[in-house]
Amino acid sequence: MPGLALALAPLSGSTAHEIVGNRFFPATLGIDDPGVNDELSLPTVSSFNTGDDPSFRQRDFSGEFSKRITEAFAISIGSTYSVFSPPGGPTGIGAHGFQNLDTTFKYRVFKNPEHEFVMSLGLSVEWGGTGADSVGSDPFNTYTPTVYFGKGFGDLPDTLSWLRPVAVTGQVGYAIPGRRSTTTFGVDPDTGEMTADTEFHPRVLNWGGTIQYSMPYLKSAVVDLGLPDVVNHLIPLVEATMQTPVANTLTSGTMTTGTINPGVLWVGNTYQLGVEALIPINRQSGTRVGVIAQLHLYLDDIDPHGIGRPIFGGPVQPARPFAGN
Repeated sequence: MPGLALALAPLSGSTAHEIVGNRFFPATLGIDDPGVNDELSLPTVSSFNTGDDPSFRQRDFSGEFSKRITEAFAISIGSTYSVFSPPGGPTGIGAHGFQNLDTTFKYRVFKNPEHEFVMSLGLSVEWGGTGADSVGSDPFNTYTPTVYFGKGFGDLPDTLSWLRPVAVTGQVGYAIPGRRSTTTFGVDPDTGEMTADTEFHPRVLNWGGTIQYSMPYLKSAVVDLGLPDVVNHLIPLVEATMQTPVANTLTSGTMTTGTINPGVLWVGNTYQLGVEALIPINRQSGTRVGVIAQLHLYLDDIDPHGIGRPIFGGPVQPARPFAGN
């Protein structure tokens, strides 16, 4: 079903970046990062084969804009245009259209520079009926309260200094559909009798994480190895994006689906580029390795006194990881 294909897409639309002590938490492509800032992800593109039976190629083109209301509170809005190759879509001849509009309200609740730890709480709303039926957009809202966190290892002892550039981030969300089930009525072609097909909409645990090794952190806070400048801007990472139905699962089952996404980010003062592979964890998650790529703009660094400043409150220090370059 097209709806299943959409559910297995990576949790893209990750927003902003965060500075905690010496730690720069970049925007990642699979899950949201733990901070709040002003940013624009445009475009994010992905291509993968769905876990549907039969499988088909899905290509997504998305964008997301995040705006701080205060220094610690931001609202983001984004959408995705999907293209299904045959046999995708309700008729099996392919389909294309916008998915439902998404809005996320996010508040940073804790920040500890000494231990490079940050945590935020958020609520994402998928607005039902704003997308196209042809790509399986739901006609009802879905609400997902989420916890986000990030931890850098810069507080490790000198004997483990080579591990200080490592950081982990993660998120755990609980997706609650606004409708418990949908019943579709039809006519049996053999008997002519009325039929009723009921699909239950499960509550889903959306969870994932990243492990990253920051070459900018290695150079600036551990040791300068004299590496080429392009290498000093790289952050190799591995992400995991998972979905587990946990309630109202009569028609969906409870199998966890998702992808493991190895990749790399190149980060600069005002933007970053990222690319990752999408490796399905099982047959229900996809049939081939896909790819996702993103251009991400740091609006709070591009224009800290204009579009990049909070609506309420003055401009804050730009979060430039390469201010000295």
